[in-house]
Amino acid sequence: MNLEFANIGEMVQTQGRRYPDRIAIRFYERDITYRELDEQSNRVANGLLRLGVRKGDRVCMLMDNSPEFYYTYFGINKIGAIAGPVNCWWQIAEIRYLLKDSGAVVLFCDHTYRGHIDKIIGETPDLQHVIEREAADDRFLPFEKMLTEPVALADAAISPDDVSTIVYTSGTTGSPKGVLLTHRNILTNSWQASLLANIDEKDVILCFLPLFHVNGLVITGTSPLSKGSQIVLRRNFSASEFWECVAKYRVSIFSGVPTVYQILLNTPGFEGLDVSSLRYGVCGAAPMPVETIRKFEETFNMIIVEGYGLTESTAGATANPINGVRKIGSIGIPFAGTEIRILDDEDKEVPQGDVGEICIRGDHVMKGYFNKPEDTAQTLRGGWLHTGDMAYKDEDGYLFIVDRKKEMIIRGGENIYPKELEGIICRHPDVAEVAVVGVPDAIYGEEVMACLVLHPDRMLAEEAFQDWCRANMASYKVPKYVNIRASLPRNLLGKLLKKELKAALKSEGRI
Repeated sequence: MNLEFANIGEMVQTQGRRYPDRIAIRFYERDITYRELDEQSNRVANGLLRLGVRKGDRVCMLMDNSPEFYYTYFGINKIGAIAGPVNCWWQIAEIRYLLKDSGAVVLFCDHTYRGHIDKIIGETPDLQHVIEREAADDRFLPFEKMLTEPVALADAAISPDDVSTIVYTSGTTGSPKGVLLTHRNILTNSWQASLLANIDEKDVILCFLPLFHVNGLVITGTSPLSKGSQIVLRRNFSASEFWECVAKYRVSIFSGVPTVYQILLNTPGFEGLDVSSLRYGVCGAAPMPVETIRKFEETFNMIIVEGYGLTESTAGATANPINGVRKIGSIGIPFAGTEIRILDDEDKEVPQGDVGEICIRGDHVMKGYFNKPEDTAQTLRGGWLHTGDMAYKDEDGYLFIVDRKKEMIIRGGENIYPKELEGIICRHPDVAEVAVVGVPDAIYGEEVMACLVLHPDRMLAEEAFQDWCRANMASYKVPKYVNIRASLPRNLLGKLLKKELKAALKSEGRI
């Protein structure tokens, strides 16, 4: 793929010259121009060089959404070092693991996380410097001092296939793995996302997803900047200010997760505001019920574009086309320049309509896992990224996710996909949330358990629920066990944490 920029630093530098006085980032009362973004990231780059950081060194970032995140991320990339955004929701043990596993030599952190770092610093032998924003004392290097460094920066020899970023997976299937993303990966996916969304310099993109996740970093981060668009950046999602923000800044696009859309449906504040600038919202990270999509689009007269991707594919890989046929409930068709096959356990393509594993090929597929050659070889075997997600293609080539490969329940030789059942069960009038899991069974190998959260003031008899299921699904899929719970474990992106749910069920003696 022939990209406009050779590396991320070149992109920031070019845009700084092309649009020097245009606002790149609006962060509450602060407006950052493209020139300022380029210059401040140069200063961070020079500060790192002065500390002895060199090409290929890992530099981690425990930072919330802010312009300083961008200065740091781009500054790291400009000298050929590898930026490592750290999940700010992680706890001490997880952060310690990441710093040790990555061999980070420098850590940037917000003062908010000083307590975490104080408890870790003696256990990370590779870590040479901690640079703290808004530091209360001089124990660590003050970030603000970096912004006094010279603006002029010598060009670094950075190729498109050099690693720019290391992002650690959530560890839902074991210890977190560091995903190595190259400059080409990031720039390709940025171009693909902007092409899909028809983004240009007139667009205003609202970004409230965390920049330490690839969705925020790429889809609503580097992608708009690569087109000269404006980013309205927020620390996090706030339903109370969302519509006011859209109206004030004439936001045209935002990216959210299912929880965001559900909260907006239940929160007043839309009435009386001119939000006609909003073209559409993107939904990723977790599946969203079809009924929620329909209700949101009808209520707010806008389009929701469902997409799919994973850290190993940089961010996005498929989406429903903006200007073409949208199939609600589908994850759409491949991005431009992306190939997708549905393969069986022997890595052979399955017939159209049959379920298999989503496998991806393209310039946005990761270089590999950091220091994990066996995992890399297994995941990228045959030149295809094996995602572990099960899906089928319809007659038009649209993809429909069925479930995670490892979540599949095998009952008496029959494959049962929890996501399919969850999509059916969430239509039950008394059910607010549902998670389907497999539990061991002496006769069938596994049986189906439905964990339900009911709407307030609702009651549900197990037999009546199972009768309803029999009327809506094949008999072998009907949950044998029904577990009504006060809540289901989710992360702050709304992703269901089945590993935690199963641990809770086990501790309760239910499985």
